[in-house]
Amino acid sequence: MPSVTLVATSAMAAARKACEAKVDAIVQECLENNCRFRDSKFDLLNDRRNCLYNSLISETVYPDIAGTKRIPDLFRKPAFFLNGASPDDIQQGSVGDCWFVASLAVISNIPGLLEQLCVKRNEEVGVYGFIFFKDGDWVSTVVDDQVLYKIDKLSGRRELYFSKCHEERESWLPLMEKAYAKIHGDYESLHGGFTAEGIEDLTGGIASMMFTSDILDRDRFWEEEMKEVNKHTLMGCSIGFEEENPEKHGIQSGHAYSVLNVAEYQGERLVHVRNPWGKIEWNGDWSDQSEKWTPEAMETLKHEDKNDGRFWMPYKDFLRIFTTLDRCRVFDATWSVASSWIPYNVSPRSSGHYEFELTKTSKTVIVLCQPDTRYYGSFGSDFDNTLSFHVYDDEGNLVKRAKIFVPYSKRSVSCELHLKAGKYRVVPHVIREPTDITQGDDSDEEEENAVSPATRNNGVEVVVEQVKMDKSSYMFQQRKASLIRKMSQARVTGRTLLGVDDEDYEEEEVELDEQNWQLMLGLRVYSHDSNATLEGIAGEHPLRSAEAAAKAAELEEQEEGKGDPEGVTATLADKKELIAEPEHVKEE
Repeated sequence: MPSVTLVATSAMAAARKACEAKVDAIVQECLENNCRFRDSKFDLLNDRRNCLYNSLISETVYPDIAGTKRIPDLFRKPAFFLNGASPDDIQQGSVGDCWFVASLAVISNIPGLLEQLCVKRNEEVGVYGFIFFKDGDWVSTVVDDQVLYKIDKLSGRRELYFSKCHEERESWLPLMEKAYAKIHGDYESLHGGFTAEGIEDLTGGIASMMFTSDILDRDRFWEEEMKEVNKHTLMGCSIGFEEENPEKHGIQSGHAYSVLNVAEYQGERLVHVRNPWGKIEWNGDWSDQSEKWTPEAMETLKHEDKNDGRFWMPYKDFLRIFTTLDRCRVFDATWSVASSWIPYNVSPRSSGHYEFELTKTSKTVIVLCQPDTRYYGSFGSDFDNTLSFHVYDDEGNLVKRAKIFVPYSKRSVSCELHLKAGKYRVVPHVIREPTDITQGDDSDEEEENAVSPATRNNGVEVVVEQVKMDKSSYMFQQRKASLIRKMSQARVTGRTLLGVDDEDYEEEEVELDEQNWQLMLGLRVYSHDSNATLEGIAGEHPLRSAEAAAKAAELEEQEEGKGDPEGVTATLADKKELIAEPEHVKEE
């Protein structure tokens, strides 16, 4: 069976090539000038506020940052990889990105998969190039080897402030986290998220989520979903809300975990889970201290009794304790993908749709998505858009309706079908709700909420810090807005976005369409048909269509007026003789 790999879209090769070219150019320049690479677009020493925060007034304060060092100046004999990447390398740091760190643990559990994201590097110069899957295609970026550090209060030694590997001199984790923060503008933008979306950004797969309480047949779910872990599905899990009376089971609420494996042992179904903190584990049956472990069981399941964040737990307890499952459908090299973006209007609704054609019968996965709102940070968005779509065949028959099953999983919606060769039409539907709804004065009490993203972290203090609006603050705000504008314009104008560094954009900014479309929608069609084609058809903006209709009606009236000898269109009363009188019906 082919192994899981990164989805090779049409832009993947171009993104990798652009990334390699950037690294090569930087290395050449640094060697000529006898200097290490300093990333002026994400400089932790000279532009720390821009790298840490996403707004002028931020509620996040990172305490105890001692300073900035380059990795070779912080550790002796540093190395990017020590025997490759492994889930056991990963320890979350002082930012609430447990969801992203958990997703890294999931893909590092697949041999050789994470290494494909690290396109090129030069450790002597200190430049590292990465690719990520954002908004339906691959983009690249480069970072330098500067990291933030703190002083351990007990030992007095320097250690990394954000995520770190178990052996701190291994640098792949802090540098990949830094690159991911850079493509979103700053570290604060990584606060809170969903593991499935992190896995999607690292593989090109398709994220989806579901509540464990919604599973109808748990035996069937084990056979069809859980046994596909690390084959067709990569998975995370979480307790999505704070429990009033938490059970003493060792699982943290509001925190993301990685699902590493599943097994059946002596008739019992077991799930292998990891805490990205690298400590604090499940303490029930099949935990490290459980009496169920025998030498034979430990050998069969390759289990070690140590506080490393890994633990096994019964499937029935897994579904009872965790409230949400983060799933990402992943693909092997036998799959191809076609994608297209269109501008779309919700109210009044536009006629935008997609048409695709399969040249042979194939299992097909269709996903409709909108741009990731994480780019917006504190700028926020005026509306929440909930997506769904209908699939029709060439004769107009409804094939499938797809909708989300978790209300806060709004980035995309997908379905998996087995389709015959032929033409198909996908019609999107969007429910648009304003985000500026505020609670009344009587809503002081927090209500139980199962829709909060995983945010738990170690050592992040939250306060309100007022920032004065001076010239420096204004420039800070403008740089953040510029990133958002460039990403949006790239989608609207149909340009391929190879990376997030300045040289990846055209110098002349292209004005957004005057029609003021309300959002962009992207469709991806995955299939085993390498000749499949996909076209997005935006149609005319409905307001323009209405204007055209009004203008046509006005012209028609004028034409009718020209044929009227009095210059006035006859009224209905003038023409009543042309209307047949209805027969009178007697009432009983």
